[in-house]
Amino acid sequence: MADLPYRFTTDLEQSLNLTPSHPGGPPSSDQHNTTTTTSSTHPRQWDDPPPDNPPPEPLTTTMLFLQSRPTERRYHEAEIMHLAFSPSDAHLAAVVPRTTNLRCTNREDPLGLAAWSLATGKRLDIPAGSGSGLGVAAYGFRAGAGGFAVKPGVADLVVACPYLMPVATKRYDLYAAAPVPRVEVYDLGRRERLAKGDVGVRAPVAWSADGMVLVGVSVREPSRVVVLAVPPKGKDAELRVGRVLMGHLGEVTQLAFLPLWESGGRALVSAGRDGYVRVTCVDTGRTLKRMEVVARAPASMLQVSKDGKLVVTVWGRDVVLWYLETGRMHSYNLDRVRQNEGWPLCVSPDCRYLACRNEEGFDVSDVETGKFRGEFVWTGHPITAAAFDSDGVKLAIGDYGGSVHVLDIITS
Repeated sequence: MADLPYRFTTDLEQSLNLTPSHPGGPPSSDQHNTTTTTSSTHPRQWDDPPPDNPPPEPLTTTMLFLQSRPTERRYHEAEIMHLAFSPSDAHLAAVVPRTTNLRCTNREDPLGLAAWSLATGKRLDIPAGSGSGLGVAAYGFRAGAGGFAVKPGVADLVVACPYLMPVATKRYDLYAAAPVPRVEVYDLGRRERLAKGDVGVRAPVAWSADGMVLVGVSVREPSRVVVLAVPPKGKDAELRVGRVLMGHLGEVTQLAFLPLWESGGRALVSAGRDGYVRVTCVDTGRTLKRMEVVARAPASMLQVSKDGKLVVTVWGRDVVLWYLETGRMHSYNLDRVRQNEGWPLCVSPDCRYLACRNEEGFDVSDVETGKFRGEFVWTGHPITAAAFDSDGVKLAIGDYGGSVHVLDIITS
């Protein structure tokens, strides 16, 4: 050290927070400006962690999951793609591949619908000849990979399914012609088709609170939302196009309705790749509110609270809360509030909980704060879909192997 230059020795001693000796002369004039701040109890060392990154708090479990009986599984199905409870929480519906397209690589090929009774766990039989038309008679109820929408406010399990319908040019040449976009409404409990329409609509789709209006994304121009009038009752009734909403500049990725106003008005919440969340009056087509979100990924989830005061959207790993009454927005990144990596699965209908898949299974956290609530170790196939019931006391999970399990949630 004595052979080193004085300035080099001084800087080295200061970086190690040592009491410097000053051979050969007084300390430099700028020494006091470069001295490291020390604590009165423990001097800060060069290898201490940064002060702005405190160690993570220990996880406190306030939620437990009890696995009930698994649902009945068919051997020829795999990869649960979409899960939803019925409004009465008596049934569970999912999109599953069928034998005819189990190994097909085309995302637009029609898939099958499956439904279970939560009381018994048994699969509801949907016979191939349950309806009229080539699509239903030959292959049962069908859906697209983008999922379906459950009709609210009814005891039965009524779903709206958009998909691409193969058109036959010859009797034995089913897939020769270009497919036609179709939307069909099924009553899975009664095993019948209630309405259909060859309209250019694809997923996502959403029902209004009164069940009279159905909306979906335009096949031709995905930045537009097509409004369909649903017949009040009947069998194989025709869906008709009403208004077209054109507020977004990019593809619409999520749709959900607000509760009905006192005057009976219908308001649609939509999120698009243009980074906007919009509230639009379906009856007039006018924008009521809008919010811009800066995120790396498009919106993958959208949930409206039951009272219509909170809108929760998930953009990749960013969770955004929009309080409609005050216009306040709150957001956070999952990587900053979690101790392990997580992939969002679903948001509860009351906008209280967020379920995420992780490398050990899944976990649930509070939506508003991202605080950990509980986790469950899953040893089966990777989880591909999940859904909360209407009260947030049950969680259904589906995996890549085609299994669906319902778990009871116990909170402290």
